[in-house]
Amino acid sequence: MNYLFLYLPYLFLFIALYLPTKPWFLPSDQITYLYILSFFIFLQTIVLIFINKNIFKEVRFLKYLPPNWCIAGFYFLFMLWFPIRNRNWGDGLLLLETNLLETKLFGFQFTLDEILESILHSKLTSILSYFQFDEDPILSYSILSYIAGILILSGFLWLGKKKQKDLSILVLLSSGGVLLTFGYAENYTLVTAVHLLLYLFLNRFSQNTKYSDILLYGSTAIVAISMLFHLVSGYLVIYLVYLWIFHSPKEKKLKHLVICTFLGGIILFPWFVYFSVFHDPTVDRNSTHLIHPPFYPIKRWVSTSHIKEIFSVFYWNVSFSSFFLLYQWYFQKEKWNHFIQKPNHKLILVTTFAFILHGFLHNPQLGFPADWDLMGFYWLPITVLAFLYWNSETELPVEWIPLLLLCVTLVMVSAMELSKTNPKDELVWQITKKAITKYSIENQSFIQSLPKEDKKFFAKGDFLFFKGEYITDQLCDFKEKESLIQSMKDHRKNWREGFLYRTFKSKEKLNIFLTDATKTNVLYLKSLEANKICHPKL
Repeated sequence: MNYLFLYLPYLFLFIALYLPTKPWFLPSDQITYLYILSFFIFLQTIVLIFINKNIFKEVRFLKYLPPNWCIAGFYFLFMLWFPIRNRNWGDGLLLLETNLLETKLFGFQFTLDEILESILHSKLTSILSYFQFDEDPILSYSILSYIAGILILSGFLWLGKKKQKDLSILVLLSSGGVLLTFGYAENYTLVTAVHLLLYLFLNRFSQNTKYSDILLYGSTAIVAISMLFHLVSGYLVIYLVYLWIFHSPKEKKLKHLVICTFLGGIILFPWFVYFSVFHDPTVDRNSTHLIHPPFYPIKRWVSTSHIKEIFSVFYWNVSFSSFFLLYQWYFQKEKWNHFIQKPNHKLILVTTFAFILHGFLHNPQLGFPADWDLMGFYWLPITVLAFLYWNSETELPVEWIPLLLLCVTLVMVSAMELSKTNPKDELVWQITKKAITKYSIENQSFIQSLPKEDKKFFAKGDFLFFKGEYITDQLCDFKEKESLIQSMKDHRKNWREGFLYRTFKSKEKLNIFLTDATKTNVLYLKSLEANKICHPKL
């Protein structure tokens, strides 16, 4: 009966392929998945038929397996060969545009949501430009994504260093979250590497009470630093509270609370105060999630659409690991209880809960697949748990290998599919880069004359209208073309006057303007979708 449970993922994939609407988490074509599915169902059946035969005896079987470091090395080459270039996944062109615009206008991009991620990507773009590389944030995002990939692969290899030929590295490679390290252009790559550092740290220092000081202070410091990379790490405060309650000795509780609070404060407070008050320009308060947290509407917490979204992200990010752990919890209760009672495993489970809470509460404003990365931070702690469980097995769980290889293959197929570029998107990006250069040259002096709290908000809005006019002018002729260009010019004039004469200090007048401008921007996006670029000024 237990072995029949292993066929559920195959059955689910088969059903998903024939749904009326193709699920976003299956980006390739149906026939490809059917071939893959057929092969691995056959392989799974063969393995289960011969599972008790001598062919899978540990010593004989293991000598034919490649070591984990060899698999990881090959996979890194695969990551380099198939960088993620589909701009519908993640923030896409908008992220690249904002990063390059702020880099050229202000020296680097920064936002309270992801201070270090945005600054490091911007600064690397500037450094590469100094050495005559193309001034394109795609390059800096790719480099830092691959660096994060090297760190994550190395972290897992270190975690499983005692068993080199157990295929445990495939647990990592079966998780869709690993696609963050495929040269992916988003601000979630470096923070993910910092999260892994936390899991390695607590795995090392949580198993002996004599390390309680190191565990609490080190965890606080790593969580605070990870919050500087991305505010989603704030959910790890749940882990810190749990750590303080259960791992701080009674006689040290007050001391640990005071020191940890002070330590987290001195790491975080100066950065947020500096960019909120002193830096020129200050942070754009209108676009930070810290001030405007996008929580999911309470009335939709328990709804079919919300559950479907959560399950889809789970499947995409961590299908094998979550299914593997579910199986252990349900069918191997004694072994599971022994495993999860270990302090390091229990703490990783708490961090999983913290990020699942984020995945439940946060409102994915871009929808899916665009927000797959933001909504699935729990993929890494779940993967670490599954990796540790696999690594702790006294005998290689041969019956799981076909399903594990299936999930690794699905991730690789997704990478190959998402490495394909859309020529139209690429052309728009090249024109946008040209527009950013032109805009920064023409408007930098005016922007510098504005109050420091207005500079970023003004520049974003002003460039939006400038870009709309600039790109619309290069489209093939269509009926509304001239009127749309004129609307962009009028909006830009009114936007500038609103800041010059301080009329936008009135929220009511600002909202009226933004409502009207949004309608024009929707028309621009529709025209860009419906018409080709016939006069590219590259």
